[in-house]
Amino acid sequence: MPILSVIIPTHNRQRYAIDAVSAILENFPDTEVIVSDTSDTRDIESALQKWIEGGRLLYCHSSEKTDVVRNFENGLSLASGDYLIFIGDDDCLGPQAEQIASWAKKNQIDAVGCTLGASYCWPDFRSKYFKDGYAAKLAIVSYTASAVEVDGAAELRACLKDLGAGPAGMPRAYLGMVSRQVVQKIQAQYGSLFGGVSPDIYSAALVAVESRRIVKLDFPFVLPGSSGASTSGQSASGGHKGKLRDNAHIGAFQNLVWDAAIPEFYSVQTVWSFSIIKAVEKLSESSLKPNYARLYARCLVYHRGYLAETLRSIRYMANSVGTLSIWGHISMEIINEFWLQTRRVSHRIIRPKATANSSVIENLPKVSDAYRALNEFVVAEGKRFPWDVR
Repeated sequence: MPILSVIIPTHNRQRYAIDAVSAILENFPDTEVIVSDTSDTRDIESALQKWIEGGRLLYCHSSEKTDVVRNFENGLSLASGDYLIFIGDDDCLGPQAEQIASWAKKNQIDAVGCTLGASYCWPDFRSKYFKDGYAAKLAIVSYTASAVEVDGAAELRACLKDLGAGPAGMPRAYLGMVSRQVVQKIQAQYGSLFGGVSPDIYSAALVAVESRRIVKLDFPFVLPGSSGASTSGQSASGGHKGKLRDNAHIGAFQNLVWDAAIPEFYSVQTVWSFSIIKAVEKLSESSLKPNYARLYARCLVYHRGYLAETLRSIRYMANSVGTLSIWGHISMEIINEFWLQTRRVSHRIIRPKATANSSVIENLPKVSDAYRALNEFVVAEGKRFPWDVR
């Protein structure tokens, strides 16, 4: 049984996935990789046949129309490692991932969060503000190699308070590490690890509640990658929004019933909010209250083209809490959002370069090159993750 299983769901992004899988298998000998592939071709299987024959790469291909949640679940069903990491097909592991999994097992740690202080952008990545300023670069934020215990329930409440902002400090199976024992516990109690329309944030909520011991490492043991074809790439270029049912990601979900409290259009904020609320419904915990006003404020500020959809959800919520109450809360959240936006703009003016706060390594055409550069950087720094947890 390997110490680590890395699960990579993928769809029609073969050129990224082949390089990412190769990099992991070449550098992590006690790790198995599972590729759950819904692509139109089986190019990944052909390119990586030697690893499949060697038994360390498990390849699953489905020609059926499969949504992202089912694709994640298909990959999970094949995993046998003590600890699991889900990554995208343009991501990679970071240095010492296997050692960290062994350390977590020895110390009975259920989930290990990563501060994601290193990130790589493929050459085709473009930003709305910085254009190709990130392309083919590895950015490494200064890290401490420290470990801190995390209160999962508190992080879930923080995520709900800042609804639409993402997973906050919750432990994650995606771009984080979780024990297979906790996953099996979640499956037994809730039926599945993934749900909603965003497997990342849905699973994070369940892992946060069901993990007894959670540790967050300020160390880049996961290397997120961003390509032009990725969700992060579309979001950075300003194109990650649209009519909900017209989106290919959502269209793959058969018989999807959308929550009337969530504005019905496709954006990062609405997809994340829908997914965490579906997870909270599974938890049946009355103290977990989503801050819908925060989401509505974000939609009104950043997605004015979908005003009708946002107002429809606000009216729906007003039926429960009252019109004056919901609009009062929304007004306060709009003020908060403008204050945060002012700080962001000021930061861009003060530090106009795309990677102003990072150590940057340039001219890296593939994520495998970024991994090697990151590993060399970590070795040169001499910082290793600690054996004691604060």
